[in-house]
Amino acid sequence: MAKIDVRIDAGVEGDVAWITIENQAKANCLSSELIAELEITFCDLAKQPELRLAVLTGAGDRSFIAGANLVELEGFDEHSARNYITALQRAIQAIRDLPVPVVARVNGACIGAGLEVAIGCDIRISSSNAVFGMPEVAFDLPSVIEAALLPRMIGWGRTAWLLYRGDVIDAETALEWGLVESVVPLEGLDAAIAETVETICGNGPTGIRVQKALMRQWERRGIDGGVRAGIGSFAQAYRNGDPGTRVSAFRNKQ
Repeated sequence: MAKIDVRIDAGVEGDVAWITIENQAKANCLSSELIAELEITFCDLAKQPELRLAVLTGAGDRSFIAGANLVELEGFDEHSARNYITALQRAIQAIRDLPVPVVARVNGACIGAGLEVAIGCDIRISSSNAVFGMPEVAFDLPSVIEAALLPRMIGWGRTAWLLYRGDVIDAETALEWGLVESVVPLEGLDAAIAETVETICGNGPTGIRVQKALMRQWERRGIDGGVRAGIGSFAQAYRNGDPGTRVSAFRNKQ
C-alpha cells in the first residue's frame, strides 16, 4: 500500500528526518492521497524544534518519483486538474517552507512531478543511474508550479530545451546543467547522503535555519532588498543562537 514513511534519527547535533515515498510498485508516482500525505508530513516536521535536516527519497533503487499518477490524469476535467495541481503545489511548498534544509536523495527516475518535488528541495544528490525530465508536453500539458524555478537554476535556454522537447537527460547532464549538486554511483549514494547530513548538522543550528529563511527572501526580493534582509538575519542569529561560543571554539582550536 502506498504511503509516506517517516523515520526520525536523534543525534548529538539534533534530529534528522528520513522521508521515503513508499509506492515502489508504481515507480513512486504521486497519487492524490500521497500528495496530501506528503504535505501533512512536512507540515508536521516543521513543528519540531530539534529538527536539523530532512532527507527525501523514493523506495527502491529505480525511481525517486517517476511522475504523477497517470490513471488520475487520464480522467481529469478542468476542475479536478486544478485541484490536483494545487494540492501538489501545497505539498512542495511545505517542503520549501521546512525551516531546515531538505536533501533530495535521487535514486532513479525523477520525472515530471518528481522533478518538481526535487526542485523544491534545497540540495539534490543523484545516483548515476537517474534520469530527469519534464514530459508534460507529450500529454498536451504545460510544465507548471516549481518548474518556474528552473530558469534560475539552469538558464532559460536549457529550461526551454527540457520543457519543449519533453525528453529526458541523464544524471551527468543534470550535473553539468546545475540541476543536481552531486552525482555518485548508486552503491555510493547513501555514503554521499551521510556525508552531507553530517556536514550540515555539524554547523550551527540557528545559522542554518536563519540562512534558509534568508535564501527564500533572496528568491522573492531584488538584489538590494536581499542585501538589506541579510542585515536583519545576521543580527537575528545573535538574538536566537550562540555564534560567539562557536567563534571562540574556532579561535581556540586554531
